[in-house]
Amino acid sequence: MMMIGKKNFGPGVRFGAMLSALGAAALLLASCADDNVAPQSRPCPQVRVVQDASYLTRFAGAGEDLTDTSFEARISRSKSLCYYEENRETGTTVVRSEVQVEFAASRGPNNPDSAAKFRYRIGVTGPGGQLLQGDQLLDVEIPFTASKVQGVAQDEVFVYTPLQQGENGDFYRIWISLEVTEKELAYNRRNPLQ
Repeated sequence: MMMIGKKNFGPGVRFGAMLSALGAAALLLASCADDNVAPQSRPCPQVRVVQDASYLTRFAGAGEDLTDTSFEARISRSKSLCYYEENRETGTTVVRSEVQVEFAASRGPNNPDSAAKFRYRIGVTGPGGQLLQGDQLLDVEIPFTASKVQGVAQDEVFVYTPLQQGENGDFYRIWISLEVTEKELAYNRRNPLQ
């Protein structure tokens, strides 16, 4: 059974970093680490971002005019480390992936909440691309003020993936995406990020 846990950040730490301007989206591919074995001999599950759902434009009303924009948000960066945890009594191995995700948001002209509030998904696929247990939704909130119309949030989750006999971390993929509605997904496909 695959499990996902969330690291607890202290108040004000989780969303404390700021961006002076939104840069181009950059994805740092997963890197690996292991307690007792060289990383190249024990691969990590690759972290992938779902391109069509890596960003969103949330509108305050039914229209899609620029003046109706509440906020724009994107996954700006992700990276991971993994560790193989072996239970010598049972002979089972679990890969513990520590996934760090950074989000960037900017306030639109019609933002009634003075914040970007959205959710993102973490899911794991196994051999053959089959989704294991469904995915998990996690909340993000990036506050805005009159003088701060852009910001970032960082989150860290732990993904525990049990291995079957003969498997390693490369048999699995960790997928990250923003929760977008069908309408937001259609908007993304009409307006892809460059």
